[in-house]
Amino acid sequence: DGKEAAAEEAGASEAPAEEAGGSSEAPPAVVAERPKEAGDDRKMARCQAELQKPPVYWNRIDQKLVEENHTRHAPGMIYGLDFPWSEATLAEMGPEWLTHAMHTAGSLPEDNKVTKIILEKKIKVTTGNNGGKFLFEVEYEKEDPTLHTKLFAKIPFALEGATKSDRMSSSVNKQPAELYEINTYRLLEASLPMKTPTFYFGDISNETSNWIIITERVAFKDFDCNNFGKPTKEKKESLPPFEVEGPYDKCIDYNLRGVEKDYYACLISVGAKMAGAAKAGKLGNEDLMKASFAWHPDTKEPMFWGLNPSGSSGENPKQYKAKLDFAIGFMSEVGKVLFQKYVPKEPFLNKFRKTMSTLAAYSAEVNYWKFKDYDYVALGHMNLNVDNAYFWRDESGKLDCGVFDWGNMGQGCMGHKLWWWLYCRDYEPFKRQLSNDMKLFIDCYHSAGGPMLDKKKLEQMVILTAMEQMHGLIAAVPQIYKMCPKKEWPTIKDRYDPRISENIDGKSTIRLYLHVINSIMRIIEEMKGDKVLDTWIKDVYEGEMKQTAKTEAMIYG
Repeated sequence: DGKEAAAEEAGASEAPAEEAGGSSEAPPAVVAERPKEAGDDRKMARCQAELQKPPVYWNRIDQKLVEENHTRHAPGMIYGLDFPWSEATLAEMGPEWLTHAMHTAGSLPEDNKVTKIILEKKIKVTTGNNGGKFLFEVEYEKEDPTLHTKLFAKIPFALEGATKSDRMSSSVNKQPAELYEINTYRLLEASLPMKTPTFYFGDISNETSNWIIITERVAFKDFDCNNFGKPTKEKKESLPPFEVEGPYDKCIDYNLRGVEKDYYACLISVGAKMAGAAKAGKLGNEDLMKASFAWHPDTKEPMFWGLNPSGSSGENPKQYKAKLDFAIGFMSEVGKVLFQKYVPKEPFLNKFRKTMSTLAAYSAEVNYWKFKDYDYVALGHMNLNVDNAYFWRDESGKLDCGVFDWGNMGQGCMGHKLWWWLYCRDYEPFKRQLSNDMKLFIDCYHSAGGPMLDKKKLEQMVILTAMEQMHGLIAAVPQIYKMCPKKEWPTIKDRYDPRISENIDGKSTIRLYLHVINSIMRIIEEMKGDKVLDTWIKDVYEGEMKQTAKTEAMIYG
């Protein structure tokens, strides 16, 4: 989880506090069953058929395979059909291919067919850091209210230009994230305890690294709702019931139409219900889930986790120090205008160096501990942020949400996942709501079938995971300079400067990096993250694991 999401971070000074008078009511711990919708019977039949099939296993690929094969057709691993991986190849393969694909996937009745494909020319989707996206419409031979005519496709980035390195990262470093996303739709669509866009087709090739996912297009209100500059006091009018807000983007929560904490409570509620349902076996048997999604080694075999009682279990301390020093130069000098006034001062920098170096030395041990208590480990979304969900309100004004972007979906420590659901939030509401958010998760998780968790332990997992993410951010400082060269920084005054606030090359990467660097430094200083680590070493590493604390020589090399 942590390594591949390390390239998705960001932040700086906070948005204005919530205005008084907004609803602060969180979704209840037990949410009523969703009403049956048109097309649900077909989804259930399709998923039941998929669950009876043997698992699909991915063979790891390298950069050479991607470079040599990314432009050629090949059959998919799941349905055995050649498939398109771009707007151009979809247009080329046409309605006949799409009909056959949907029939094969069980998403289109056999007595109907696609007669026309119309690519969307006006609206271009540029959000997201792991793949391309486009919109299109279809016409069917027979009208059917259970079929969507406005569709959405996710595809790989092109291996060229500004997205070349992103394509290689997603196809090689994050493999097979897209297979896990396809498996979520094809296996779990009918049993998920939240809405998700209707699945029509998806497949991936182990021969080429190409893939495609085709779903219902979420009917967002507009695609220009995000203000990347300074927040305004203008209040957006309420939408009619069941009209979908957004789409929203990461790290700019001042664009949310309602009270910020309600959105995060909604995300936590549905994520917890899914985890609890999985824990209770309601999504499928564990052997199939283990074969179909990202999983982790058995904690009964500690050697697989890389524990090292005689030295650092993380990166070589000397190499880590070089990266840390380089990153501190950015945080305390070049980019200091974005961060708190204490950041450039020696007391904080000493604390930061010690905390990050110590945490690096205990990398494997902390990770092992997070997974050791299986009550805290469940299937769930990797990064359930506001841009991976869609929100609406019912007739009474109650907020609800659906979820998409299931890449790298898998089993994980829920304290770890919770940080990755909350990391794009501004620091102030994160700190203010953390205790309530932990209680909400625990209540929803338990009511959906999961075991009862300890709130203090869950919160400890969240804080340690937050600080772990800083390892990836430290290593990402050269990429920050690549996206916004050093010569630009003397004229940057705040987080709202378009050079760092907007989606550069269609991606939110630099805004994310800066946002989360800020949040984690504040967690270390203002939430005493360093003391959370010290307590973990004393109570867990020395107390529970019966180990001797690592020496300075082990930590610093």
